[in-house]
Amino acid sequence: MKILQLLEAAATGAGRHVVDLTEGLLARGHEVHLLYSPLRCDQMFTAGLGRLRTKRNFHSLPLPIQRYPSTSDLPAIGKLRRYLRVCGPFDLVHCHSTKAGLIGRAGLIGHSVKRLYTPHGFLSMDPAGGRVTARIAGGLEKVLAKFAAGVAVVSREEYTHAVAIGIPPAKLCLIPNGVVPAPAGEVENRRSSCRRDWGLEEGDACIGFAGRFTPVKAPEVMLDSFAAFRRRSRVPARLVMIGDGPLAPSLRRQAANLNLEGEVLWLGARDARPLIPGFDIFALTSKSEGHPLVVLEAMTCGLPIVATGVGGIADTVQAGVNGFIAPVGDTETIAHALTKLADDRALRTRMGQASRTLSSNFSADRMAEQTLVFYQEIVADVFAGKTASLSKLAASG
Repeated sequence: MKILQLLEAAATGAGRHVVDLTEGLLARGHEVHLLYSPLRCDQMFTAGLGRLRTKRNFHSLPLPIQRYPSTSDLPAIGKLRRYLRVCGPFDLVHCHSTKAGLIGRAGLIGHSVKRLYTPHGFLSMDPAGGRVTARIAGGLEKVLAKFAAGVAVVSREEYTHAVAIGIPPAKLCLIPNGVVPAPAGEVENRRSSCRRDWGLEEGDACIGFAGRFTPVKAPEVMLDSFAAFRRRSRVPARLVMIGDGPLAPSLRRQAANLNLEGEVLWLGARDARPLIPGFDIFALTSKSEGHPLVVLEAMTCGLPIVATGVGGIADTVQAGVNGFIAPVGDTETIAHALTKLADDRALRTRMGQASRTLSSNFSADRMAEQTLVFYQEIVADVFAGKTASLSKLAASG
């Protein structure tokens, strides 16, 4: 097949997903063209793009797309249509993220190419947007779904929401995200290196958080939970915060007010993958998620998870098996879970082993294979909605 991937949010999870998916498609002998916006890239995407450019049957072109609707959208649509005319024909166009979904679905009205869409988190699910924004965004998604042959979602929660806002089940396909696990020996080496760099002793408990310092990730809840944990546990512990964003200054002030200055290590916005092995526990306090890759990566490294039960986390973390699930904003429940894990090394080991086992269900290879089947059914005009993956996840939970 000849596939065009269209991406606006070339950063964090969406950027990583597209790179991993493209690598999987190329490895299976397909031709992939990637049009991406350079306005919202990060180092991980740039590095991944560099790897892709060394492979056969891969083509890429920067296509500036603003994050929010603007007058620049019309030139972007014109360039997209011209690319399809010059470099096509394509079997399908796969649009990733909200804005690319708008440009690709609405901008290609009248074009014969089949269009697919992966929101990587519907805007109508963002708690920071408010009810009016959610209603408008949901209505727009319902309309735009008419111009897509299929919509891929990454979690049970996202699937349920898509149906609730009016996207027909016959157009929906649940394909959980996947990651490439690091070899076990490499994980051990990274663990020793990270903990040495961070000044941690063998008996110290290291709790890790990785995510953008924005309201939807609720990093302030992580700090409050860690402070509550420190009041409960006598185990020497350190909180490692990986990330950056608009909340960074207020988070540092909060840590100082909580008397945590010497117990929080701020690493900035970095690729978390080589650092996760240094943790003993991974924690995520988000208000909303798609299917966060960082949780899957922590699981492949054999870590127990403490997280809020949002998005794909509820499909991935089994309470009492490989971690603990807490309600959004519930610092006491999060602190209690952290205390149980920090105080009981055997429990950490058992849950970490369960995480590693469960992570095999969420490999990048499986994600690419499921996506390819989705593509093939769309191209053959036999796709009628897929809930098989949904049922499987429900049974495993």
